[in-house]
Amino acid sequence: MKSLKITMIVLACLLSVNLGMASSPETKNIEKEKSAVLKKIQKVASQISFTDFVRSGESELIVLRCTVNENNEVVVSKVIGFDEELKAAIRRRFENKKIKTTAALSGEELALRLKFAIHEK
Repeated sequence: MKSLKITMIVLACLLSVNLGMASSPETKNIEKEKSAVLKKIQKVASQISFTDFVRSGESELIVLRCTVNENNEVVVSKVIGFDEELKAAIRRRFENKKIKTTAALSGEELALRLKFAIHEK
């Protein structure tokens, strides 16, 4: 019975060590970098003059899927939404404005949901 308790304690210690390794500082840094890149993407997208595409009192939802290429640049891989002109404007904006990242994100896929809305006064 005593050996069973010792075995359980050893297994619990091993499990806690493995869980500690799962949330390594490198993983936390990658998540921080992803968050920063998503904010940059949102900032670039917000600079689009969407008033040409969305009427007053309406809104348009766009899902932006991006990939970080081997040059550590964010490349738009897919724009999902209903308004074709707004999607084309988003693509053009990201072709002209390159977002750089660190090598840690190379090959990563990022997704961001954007809502373009004009509220009536």
